[in-house]
Amino acid sequence: MNKPTRYIIVAALEMETPELDKFAPVVHTGVGKLNAAIRLYEALLFYKPDLVVNYGTAGAVSHKHGLLKVDTFVQRDMDVRGLGVPRGVTPFEADEKLPEAKGVVLASGDSFVTDSELHLEGLDIPIDLIDMEGYALYKVCAHHDTAFDCYKYVTDSTDENASDDWVENVARGAALFLEVLKTHYGPSSLLKQRP
Repeated sequence: MNKPTRYIIVAALEMETPELDKFAPVVHTGVGKLNAAIRLYEALLFYKPDLVVNYGTAGAVSHKHGLLKVDTFVQRDMDVRGLGVPRGVTPFEADEKLPEAKGVVLASGDSFVTDSELHLEGLDIPIDLIDMEGYALYKVCAHHDTAFDCYKYVTDSTDENASDDWVENVARGAALFLEVLKTHYGPSSLLKQRP
């Protein structure tokens, strides 16, 4: 398999990405779907990458742990059931429906979750992980027809201890992700291109 050459790494926070800039330009978006969408859109216009690789942290809803590659993306806080639209589906978007759950399923929304049952109520798809940016990054890449890979390191169990667990574990996944970059991606040809 050929390693991709024109890729960028996207993450919410600098504290999540020590040493990743040795492999590719790293774009820090800030927290939340809107910040993620704006910063990635700007980065796509500037770098024109063939691939975007997202790395970040996530809370686990299922029993999954460690560093995981995400396969399915859901917008967990899109809730327009009052108009008869299933939770997680944006109304009035052509052909949008809840995706079929394949592999690791990530639900993104603009809240830090300490009670997954409450935050996922009415969402009719099995969820493995929760974050605050992944869906937005996925959707921007889809809009630009740019390949997208997403890796999440599980820091907490989306319970009453989630904030303490996240603080304790936020930096641990970067070392595992560095190994993924070495093995599967190699250095990006965009390293020389800086904003």
